[in-house]
Amino acid sequence: MARAVFQTADLTAEAVDDSETHVLQPLLERCEDYYQLAEGRPALPEQARNLHTERPPGLAPGQGHVFALRDAQGALVGVLDALRDYPARGEWYIGLLLFAPEARGQGRGEAVVRTYEAHLRENGGRLLRIAVLEHNPAGRRFWERMGFQPEQWVGPIELGLRRHRVLKMSRALV
Repeated sequence: MARAVFQTADLTAEAVDDSETHVLQPLLERCEDYYQLAEGRPALPEQARNLHTERPPGLAPGQGHVFALRDAQGALVGVLDALRDYPARGEWYIGLLLFAPEARGQGRGEAVVRTYEAHLRENGGRLLRIAVLEHNPAGRRFWERMGFQPEQWVGPIELGLRRHRVLKMSRALV
């Protein structure tokens, strides 16, 4: 059974166990625009399962967190995938924040990030990190509006059928 971890004005973030990530697959398939941008193809049939199988090596159990973002009616409208104490203790890393197309442009991303940051501070988080694909200027603008500062470009990396440089960014939580 999913448990609520944090809430915004109109969304509830429920923890999704690694064995249950398949519940996110329909949402990921609705986000074809993102997967075309990032990987050059639609979401794969195992895309949701990949959320926990494609994490960096050497993570301890419990370091990876996946949250289903549900609206007031319980509909799945987004996903947040993050790592705790990565790459160092007190540092958290958002690997994916994605909303269904019909749930975008309503301030939900900002609300989720701000509420999640408060949750991290309560749990010893001192720094939040993200990485933005070079070919996602809208994503970069969003993270800059949220107060994230550029650190360094890395890559190119291969993601699906595409190659990208990635901008690592961070925001202090203290």
